[in-house]
Amino acid sequence: MKWWWMLGILTIGGMMFVNEAWYGNSAAFGMAISMIVVTLIGMKQVEQHHRIRRGGFISLLIAGAIYLGLPNYSVDEAEHRLQQVHENVNYVEAVGVVNEGWNPFQPNRVYLFEIDSGDRVLFLPDSGEIIKTRPPM
Repeated sequence: MKWWWMLGILTIGGMMFVNEAWYGNSAAFGMAISMIVVTLIGMKQVEQHHRIRRGGFISLLIAGAIYLGLPNYSVDEAEHRLQQVHENVNYVEAVGVVNEGWNPFQPNRVYLFEIDSGDRVLFLPDSGEIIKTRPPM
C-alpha cells in the first residue's frame, strides 16, 4: 500500500474522530472526504514526476474544504456560551436538520441543550444562534 493511501485513510479517520468528539457529528466533512477518496483513486493515474506538485495543490484544496466544513462552535464552546446566560446547561444530543438549498459546507446538525428551567434550546453551530424549542411531550 502506498504512503498516500495510509495518509488518506488516517486523515479520514481523524476527521471522523474529531467530528464525533468535538462537534457532535455536525461538521460538514462530506466534500472533503469525497475529495480525498477521488484523489487517492486518481493518484494512480498521474505520472510519478507530477504526483508531488499535483498532490500538493490538491492537498491545499482538501485542507480548505476541511476548514470550511468546520462549524464555528464545538459542543463545549456552545455549552460555555449558554452557561453565560443560564445556570444549568446539559448537552442532550445533536439533532439533524434539513438545510435550505445546497451548501456542502453548512452543518446538517444542531446541538440540543436542556437549560435550568427544563426547557430545551437549539444551538446553531455555524452562527451561534440560540432557538427555544417547544417543551417535550
